[in-house]
Amino acid sequence: MSIRRRLMTRFIGMLAGAVAVIIVLGGAVSFWVLDQLNEVILVEDFASVGIDQLISTAEILPNGTVRYDPELLKRVDENGGWLQVLDEKGNVIDAFHTPADVPDHYKPGELIAYWEAKKPFPYQLYLLIREKNGTYFTLLYGERSQAEGLLEQARENSRYANGKLVLQSEQKEAIRSANAYIQVLDEEGQNFASFNKPAMGSQSTYSTQDIILRTRYPNRYGMTTATSYDDQNQSTWMLSVPFASSSSAVVDENPYGFIFGPALVALLLSIITLLVLLALWYANRFGYPMMHMLQWLQRLEQGHYEEPTGARGKPRSQNGKGKWSRKYQVYAEVLRSIQTLSTTLKRDEELRKQTESLREEWIAGITHDLKTPLSSIQGYAHMLEAEKYNWSSEEVREFAGIMLEKSMYMDRLVNDLAMTYRLRSGGYQPPVGETDVNTLLHDLVQRAERNPAYGEDRIKFVPSEVPVYGQVHIPSFERIVDNLSANALLHNPADSTLTVSVHPGEQAGEFSVHFADDGQGMDSETVWKLFERYYRGTDTGTSDVGSGLGMAVTKGLIEAMKGRIEVQSTSGEGTVIRLIWDGKSEHG
Repeated sequence: MSIRRRLMTRFIGMLAGAVAVIIVLGGAVSFWVLDQLNEVILVEDFASVGIDQLISTAEILPNGTVRYDPELLKRVDENGGWLQVLDEKGNVIDAFHTPADVPDHYKPGELIAYWEAKKPFPYQLYLLIREKNGTYFTLLYGERSQAEGLLEQARENSRYANGKLVLQSEQKEAIRSANAYIQVLDEEGQNFASFNKPAMGSQSTYSTQDIILRTRYPNRYGMTTATSYDDQNQSTWMLSVPFASSSSAVVDENPYGFIFGPALVALLLSIITLLVLLALWYANRFGYPMMHMLQWLQRLEQGHYEEPTGARGKPRSQNGKGKWSRKYQVYAEVLRSIQTLSTTLKRDEELRKQTESLREEWIAGITHDLKTPLSSIQGYAHMLEAEKYNWSSEEVREFAGIMLEKSMYMDRLVNDLAMTYRLRSGGYQPPVGETDVNTLLHDLVQRAERNPAYGEDRIKFVPSEVPVYGQVHIPSFERIVDNLSANALLHNPADSTLTVSVHPGEQAGEFSVHFADDGQGMDSETVWKLFERYYRGTDTGTSDVGSGLGMAVTKGLIEAMKGRIEVQSTSGEGTVIRLIWDGKSEHG
């Protein structure tokens, strides 16, 4: 999977997770709001809501009794109410906190008369009929309203005249004891008569909506309100009884604010916290690896090629097993590219240092090899020029011979140096022709054996068992054999030997020539520098054959003839140099 797809997958997953968490938070808040609203409704209007929940959660036991939700029964007790369960014949089969003045049996039509207030009943009744386990039963709930009782008593033995309300002393005492007050409103809702009305917290004018809300939702106003309409005088009697914990009636314009406010704050705080945590997670998951890669690139710019490490000295992007850490896996391609860049830059830096070292060695070597014979030539020239010496003709010829030898050496050295540049730049392309490689190598090896500088019986030739023909340039091939023979025999102990063998290839025109010696071998650094120009210096006593220039010329000539050269050497175990013509040569 590409980095683009991985990033898209991670981001989509992150957003989906955030949306899911927000939905869960919203659901939890909604559940809490509904639960609180249900509690409020149970308190404010238990008669309408509570009995429905009571009958929905009720369970009829085998003995005929009913088991209710304990929390709902607690609400019944707090409201001063009572319960009765009636069968189809009107008999009470179960009861809870039923007062003594409530009947235990209801005749046909009697319960309806009580419920519709067509027949006097000391309590406010609410009933609900439901089917449970195949049986219909009626749940009857009743509660006595203190405000209703006081208002009923006040209406029986009171009157108002000349704008004043006249009450009996017993009624006044009952109203004062309950900390209640009574008001008489005209047809416009204006208060024109009252008793025990507080100076603060009461109104003098009421709209229809005010009266309905006060009667329907007493908890919002902190008091229970009962009303009675006088049809004869078109007046409204209203009696209010404050709750025990409330000294004045306070109208709450937003009665559910204590629920929705905290719920909204909790939801907003949860979302903000989620977004902050999401941002921190994003910074750690995606930003931290990017900062690590940026720091790595800055280190590369400063010439430090190692990956930044953590507290334990290990690369931060890797775990204990050497693999990418989880949060770095999404940037695996980028990290691999930076890692490759670091390796390449480090290798190039090492190569640059080695090249500078070789260049210094090369300059020192070529300066030495040019200056030494030049000094000899200058010395002999000064000797011949000096008037105080009378040289014989034999001495003059001897001096001239030495000067000629030195100058020829310098000429070969300069020519070889020029040849290395031409070969490296591809400016020299020797003409090749098909040649019997076995015969050519046999003649060249025999010529090398006659060189007194190599010693006797140190070169062995092993021809191929089958004829081998290749496209080679014979003069260049001669130079190659001379250079490799000199390199193997002059730079190894006197008892070492060299074996030159020819090996046919898989196809016509493909072959290889191996130069294997049993000498002291070379270390890896020497192998790496073997074909560098002027890796080894020479002096006036030796030719350039087998020198650093000779090996550089050898490599260039082989590549010019579409071949390649390989070196295998181990210190103390000898060296094998292979000249290969197989169509896979690499030109440097």
